[in-house]
Amino acid sequence: MSDKRKRRENLITALLIAGMCIVIGATIIFVIKFTRNNNDDEFVLLAGMTESPGTGFPSEIGTETSSTQSETVPDTPTPIPTDTPTPEPTATPVPTDTPTPTPTPMPEKLKSLSGYSAGTVISKDKIDRENLFQYFTSYEIEEGDSVYNRIYGQSYVSNSNIGLSDLRYLKMLHINFNGDYQVGEMIVNKSVAGEVLEVFEILCAEGYQIYSMYLIDDFWAGDGESSDWYSIEANNTSAFCYRPATGSGNLSKHALGRAIDINPQQNPYVTYNSDGSPKYSHDNASDYVSGRSSDTPHVITTSDRAYELLTDRGWTWGGSWSSPKDYQHFQKN
Repeated sequence: MSDKRKRRENLITALLIAGMCIVIGATIIFVIKFTRNNNDDEFVLLAGMTESPGTGFPSEIGTETSSTQSETVPDTPTPIPTDTPTPEPTATPVPTDTPTPTPTPMPEKLKSLSGYSAGTVISKDKIDRENLFQYFTSYEIEEGDSVYNRIYGQSYVSNSNIGLSDLRYLKMLHINFNGDYQVGEMIVNKSVAGEVLEVFEILCAEGYQIYSMYLIDDFWAGDGESSDWYSIEANNTSAFCYRPATGSGNLSKHALGRAIDINPQQNPYVTYNSDGSPKYSHDNASDYVSGRSSDTPHVITTSDRAYELLTDRGWTWGGSWSSPKDYQHFQKN
């Protein structure tokens, strides 16, 4: 083949190749122009190549794309909300003020028995058991005072054996037969006042029961012996009374304030006839003359607490006498 022919064929081949390149290039431009993705401004190039907007650089071939990148997603219309009634807000409950309960005040404890007369019953919750001594007090008796006016001309008369200065008025607390605290009073000789207060404070603390404790003047019947009878009939515990001893012309230890009679109904004064039969002046004492036992309430025996406390301090008990038997009676020489 001549050189001229070869050159012609080569030129034709080159023109064909150039024409094919122009066609291919135009095709690529056409594809790029009309395959833009409107949703995310991403251009689909060739063979899965992607390009992020604004970078101008294709990513690596073979990189996975999301469905929004590889697929054209049709526009989904935004739903228009229907008019839904707005629920009214629920009111927040306002807590009501719960009233703080007012604590019940504790009863004020008594500091003394001042202002309380004998026989007054006092509520247990007002008694300060840790300080019972506050309720056992001794007072001098002076002419013209309230105690003097009660006793003068009755249990006390002017005499040569004992004067007012030798006596003391005691105000004390005791437990009555109902188990309640009750105010009591007594007059004794000043020489024994301290130990009498001590004994009766112990008896009170231990719950020893005494029916009542008034001055014998509250039962006055014109003379000491008659008044003593009425006091015993009322089962009253008492001490001082200026009078002779029962059944004797001698002065009683009561006249000196050195004798005490405790619960006389359960602890009677008894004498005995020649045949040994008992004699007593109070019908209410009949159940307590014979068969006396410490198991019987308020009966004084040698195991009784009052007996123990008083005899330990030098007092003697009339129940130990052979005749008469004075079970209520304690005295100190």
